[in-house]
Formats: sequence, structure tokens, C-alpha cells
Amino acid sequence: MGLSLEGGGGGRTRTLYAELNLVPFIDLLTVCITFLMATAVWTQISTMKVDQAISDPNAEPVEPETPPVPPLTIHIRADGVWMGRTIEAGKNFELTGADYDWVAIAGEADTDRETYPEETQVVIVTDDGIEYEHMIKALDISRAKGYDKTLLGGGPAAVGVSLQTVGGPG
Repeated sequence: MGLSLEGGGGGRTRTLYAELNLVPFIDLLTVCITFLMATAVWTQISTMKVDQAISDPNAEPVEPETPPVPPLTIHIRADGVWMGRTIEAGKNFELTGADYDWVAIAGEADTDRETYPEETQVVIVTDDGIEYEHMIKALDISRAKGYDKTLLGGGPAAVGVSLQTVGGPG
């Protein structure tokens, strides 16, 4: 954008042409608009209602809640699968030929689902060296039975430990 100015006196008129740099002006307006938009939000915030949970010191003590049910754990190992919620209540499924007994594992998942209908969490643990397809098969079974919260884990197998001594969280 240019600016044309008429020259001074002296009989001769000369047109002066000056270039105006509008970039700093646009930058200033951009910063001002951004600042105004950011601060406009603060004018609309009102008070937040906060309730404090203060109990009466003279009230009778409340019965403690029942401890949470541990999640169903499926531990896939080289020599079989351990499945259960606690070490004592878990079951071992030995290898049947060259593959795991997925039908029996699915049946145990059905039994667990009937026992704990509200629980939807499952932990699938695989030892190192277990093929990916076995973990996916366990994941497919758990999803089909309604366990939609899944935690996947893995790591090295405990050397010299049998399925009877290793299991889920206890």
C-alpha cells in the first residue's frame, strides 16, 4: 500500500511516494485479539459448588466396605495356562497335544462370569517365548465372555516353577 503526498511550496509540485509497512500493525491486532479472546472466558466463570464430606465425630463407625474382587487372571505359559482370581482358587489347564485347551478355558471363563457377573476386568499375562496368537486367543475369549477391561502383561518365565505355584494376584 502506498501513500501519495503533495509537495510543499516553491512553485513546483512534486509527488512523494511513501510505502507503509502494515505488518507490525497486523501483528499488534492479532496479539490483542488473541488476548481478548483468552481473557473473555474468565469473565464467564462463576462459583463452583463444593461439598465437603465431613462426618459427625459422634456418629457410629461405618462398616468397612468389602474388599474389591481381584481381577480374573489368565497366565499363559509354555507348559499350560493358569486361570483364576486367587492363587488358591485358580485352575491349571495343561497343554493338549501341541495347543492349549481353549474350550476348557472358555468354559472356565463362563463359570467365572456366572460367579462374578459384575466384574469386567481381566489380566492376561504371557511368559517370554509365547506366540502372539495365544495371547490374542485369550483376549478373544475374554472379550466374548464380556470382560471389556483388559490388562496385558508379560515377562520372563520363572525357571523351575510349576503352574501350581504361580498364578494371578492373590
